[in-house]
Amino acid sequence: MTETPEKTVRKLKLSSMRADSQKEREGDWIPALDIDAGGAIKWFVRSTNYAPFRIARDAIAAKLARKHGDSVPDEILADAYGELAVEHLLLGWDGLVDDDEQDILFSKEKATEILTDPEYRYIRGSIYAAAMRVGRDEAEFVAAKVKN
Repeated sequence: MTETPEKTVRKLKLSSMRADSQKEREGDWIPALDIDAGGAIKWFVRSTNYAPFRIARDAIAAKLARKHGDSVPDEILADAYGELAVEHLLLGWDGLVDDDEQDILFSKEKATEILTDPEYRYIRGSIYAAAMRVGRDEAEFVAAKVKN
């Protein structure tokens, strides 16, 4: 009888996919990978799974849909989602400088100025992208032998 050969495959380790609820609520430093792969820019953000954020986001979305339908102007979206990020998600930053290369210190006022400006949509988007990664570790895979 011929023995079936084995091959090695990657399998996902379930425990590596658990959310860290405490980090989701209290925030964590997340590199702005979509802007800077070197990790020099970091956002201190809560998760988009943070309950007060979800409630406020859904209320704003419903209000904008009632008022504007499917075509909400960019400046209205920037203002609404910028304010939402400042109020619920963004708690700080590191690595952000002005044109004179001076550190921009975090404050709610400065964050609001930046995040409600339609032209800073990449910053706003980066913060939301980071907030979607809070509380989530990298997926861990293990090698497993399976029969062909």
